[in-house]
Amino acid sequence: MQNKTTTRSNSSVQACQNCKNDFVIEQEDFNFYEKIQVPPPTWCPECRLIRRLIFQNTWNLYWRDCDKCKGKMISRYFPEQKIKVYCPECWWKDDWDGTEYAMDYDESCPFLEQVKKLIDITPYVSTNSLHSSNKNCDYVNSTAWSKDCYLTFWADYCENVYYSTLINNLKHSMDCIRGYYSELCYESIGFSRCYRTFFSDECDDCLDVWFSRNCYGCTNCVSCVNLSGASYCIFNVKYSKEVYEKNVKDLDLKSWSKIQELEKEAFKFWLTKPYRAYHGHSLNYNVTGDYVYNSKNSKESYVLNGAEDCKYCQLITVAPIKDCYDYLGWGDNANRIYESVSIGYNADSILFSNECWPDAFDLQYCSWSISGKNNFGCVNLKRKQYCILNKQYTKEEFFKLRRKIIEDMKINPYIDNLGRKFSYGEFFPLEFSEFSYNKSNAMRFFSKTKEEALKEGYKWDDSEKLIGKYTIKALELPDNIEETNDLILKESIECVNCSRPYNIAKGELSLLGKLGLPLPHECPKCRENKRFKKMTMPGLYNRKCDKCGLEVRTPYAPNRPEIIYCEKCYQQEVY
Repeated sequence: MQNKTTTRSNSSVQACQNCKNDFVIEQEDFNFYEKIQVPPPTWCPECRLIRRLIFQNTWNLYWRDCDKCKGKMISRYFPEQKIKVYCPECWWKDDWDGTEYAMDYDESCPFLEQVKKLIDITPYVSTNSLHSSNKNCDYVNSTAWSKDCYLTFWADYCENVYYSTLINNLKHSMDCIRGYYSELCYESIGFSRCYRTFFSDECDDCLDVWFSRNCYGCTNCVSCVNLSGASYCIFNVKYSKEVYEKNVKDLDLKSWSKIQELEKEAFKFWLTKPYRAYHGHSLNYNVTGDYVYNSKNSKESYVLNGAEDCKYCQLITVAPIKDCYDYLGWGDNANRIYESVSIGYNADSILFSNECWPDAFDLQYCSWSISGKNNFGCVNLKRKQYCILNKQYTKEEFFKLRRKIIEDMKINPYIDNLGRKFSYGEFFPLEFSEFSYNKSNAMRFFSKTKEEALKEGYKWDDSEKLIGKYTIKALELPDNIEETNDLILKESIECVNCSRPYNIAKGELSLLGKLGLPLPHECPKCRENKRFKKMTMPGLYNRKCDKCGLEVRTPYAPNRPEIIYCEKCYQQEVY
């Protein structure tokens, strides 16, 4: 069935092949598709994003045996999964390169069906980290160029960081999300160039700041909101240095119970002060979306750093990227990327692909083509060029066959069991992902019930991790770090929230001692979920500025309690 398309001036309104809702393709979009020589999409932006997200599992890890050396390893694939998985040491070795699984192209069969065969038979690496660049980072995922990190996810250039995600150049920190170029930070969200910043959200260039939101260039502040260049403030009230230090001492910020009380008071205070319509800053130019920084001419994106001329991009944590559309993670000098996932580190001209890096060039329909160049439909292939279905060709043979396959894909598309067509120009079908919906990154940002997911063609996994026994309850922990000793490393602690047992790592205990903070009373998973709940999710709403009435596009739904100001009114509000 053809999708209904309605032309509107220089744009087009089209019905999404997946959800059937209308979406708009602007003239600027058509210009981009023409430039990279691909047809316009048949799925709406949100369905395209969810489709990409299900090809990632960043936060769920399991114990599994390596299918090559048989050693025990941490894996993002659960043990019962019927695929071949190697530990990082075995996968990155030079004793295989993927051409062992080469296939001849069969023009009588849809091309993507042949790619699926490679997906099913080739070996996958247990975690998607750049293994050779990490040092003492055995329990991480989506991490590169890092040292002494533990349970960090989507992290680059980090050192001695624990239980943190979406971070870049973070050091000696713990329980953070979206932290950049900072040190000695704890339980904070969305911060840059900060030092000793605790329990705070959306702060830049801050020093010794606690329980604060949207503060810039501030030092020695507690429970403050929308301050710039301030010091010695508590709940936005200015004090002398001596009085401030006395008041902070009375707050007893080393005590777990006192911290819980102050956190509740601070959050109530936050809601009395306006929020910027979106999370960003004045260094942006001509952008829309949320959590967008240092970018220009980039639209409808989410967690974006250092982008230029981009649209529908998400989770770009390492700048820069340029001329990219429908691109999910992670950046680091990526150019001309379209409908792809986890592409970065000098990647260029990558289309409809997944996990292709570093220095990848001119890849289409590839998954785990490492340092590949001019490859098409290749899976788990290392350091090769001019390959199709993992088979090596001459340069002339490659381009001739690639042109033929592209035309064949238009005539003979892959059709899934719901009748959705995947001809040339579409990302991989849903069933090509090795992850169930509820164990993929899609569940993190677009929650669905099991019934909803199965009806829409996604997989679902009801299996649960084994939960051990605890030896001590969290409420029995010492109230401050000074009363804690190394014996806690032998204990299994019952989470105060979900009752799941968790442990304290040696490096974690050392870091908490350095920060002067008490032991956490919630397990790492509950703390992670709590941080994500504080973030707005992808998607924008129409809403009016609560001060001047100007129409704004904001991630805050109209029924939410936050006071929302447009950019102009917000700038006037910052003290």
